Amino acid sequence: MTVPVVSLLALSSAAAAEESVAERYDLNHDGYLDEREMHILALHYASPVLRAYDVDPTDGKLSAKEIHAIYETAESRLTDDESVQATVGPLYDKLSQDKGRVPIKDANIDFDGIDAAIEKDLEPECSAKQKLFLRRDKVDMSLYDNTLGAEQAKGASIQVDHDYIAGQTTATIDAATAIVLFRNACPDPGAQDIAEGFLAGYSLAAYSDLAGEFGTGNRDLESNAEIGLDAQLQLQGGLLRYTYVTAGAYYLTDFHGEASGYGFQATVQPYDERYHLGITRKDNPYISWYVTPILRVDSVQVNDGGFTGLADNTRYLWLGGDFELTAFLYPEKFGHRFYAKANANLYWDAIGERFVDQYGAGLFYNVDTAGNTSVSAEYVYGTDRKKLQHEEKVTLNFNVKY
Repeated sequence: MTVPVVSLLALSSAAAAEESVAERYDLNHDGYLDEREMHILALHYASPVLRAYDVDPTDGKLSAKEIHAIYETAESRLTDDESVQATVGPLYDKLSQDKGRVPIKDANIDFDGIDAAIEKDLEPECSAKQKLFLRRDKVDMSLYDNTLGAEQAKGASIQVDHDYIAGQTTATIDAATAIVLFRNACPDPGAQDIAEGFLAGYSLAAYSDLAGEFGTGNRDLESNAEIGLDAQLQLQGGLLRYTYVTAGAYYLTDFHGEASGYGFQATVQPYDERYHLGITRKDNPYISWYVTPILRVDSVQVNDGGFTGLADNTRYLWLGGDFELTAFLYPEKFGHRFYAKANANLYWDAIGERFVDQYGAGLFYNVDTAGNTSVSAEYVYGTDRKKLQHEEKVTLNFNVKY
């Protein structure tokens, strides 16, 4: 007996987390669920814990490695989860005070709160409520459905320099923020054909993207500020598991508010664990990596260049993309705390007939386990298309991200 996969796409909440029923349970990729595959799906539907941890491989059983993952999650919850700490913390305190023994009547724990915390962790990604993002640039927050976590981002950075001889103070700012105005990350797909692809989510977000220098003195400090609105579609299926298409418009100025212009841009970004696109497979204890390719068309009309470094009354049509490699080093030991990034931003101005390229590399370490702060050493070389300024620099940064 076999069941068409497309008729079961909305059955399991696991499908909404990272992959559809077709991707997770159609183990032989024939477009149907046979009796064994259906039994595994049913077991996962009946047990949230089995659904969460039966992944390597997905076979309806818990291997020694998967059982160890449950143990590791429980150990981390002892120190990281506030609800667990509030419940068992006083018992540990009493244990230390009473010479290593606690009366059994004092250990009558109400498990309801802890069960609720576990269920919350097992909710699909579409249930996540994060609406505010703080990152380094738009590449850092290119997906508005919470797919790109703070722990793998560069983060916003502000550097302050003071020249005592010249009496000048300069701040270098690289920060992008976004607020999601509307999002449906998991609309009901209905009976869709995964082979042909379908709309799996959409978002609308307002953003600002700041890059450049600001300060006192007589130096000409170039800066670029974009304030805009993005609409993003998440397409599932077809050649890739997910493809994100984003289109938006923005107002262009500088940190002094003297520049003026506007632009329209569109991007296409693939996301597929099988090919290390946008997400890592986590299958190597020494290095875990993925590539983020973002193809972009950016049409900019500059009325007043101000301090942007762009020419007055000029239109630019940038064709190209941002390509970034992220590698987590010794992930089994450090998790997502220690990682390296390398990037290449390659663009051709189809109107001005010029090519600009910028390259960078850096080592990052997340200070906190959630990845909201990090320190980094970074190298940048090349020309930024937003300011048309050639630079070569090495920086040590403290980064904040959300």
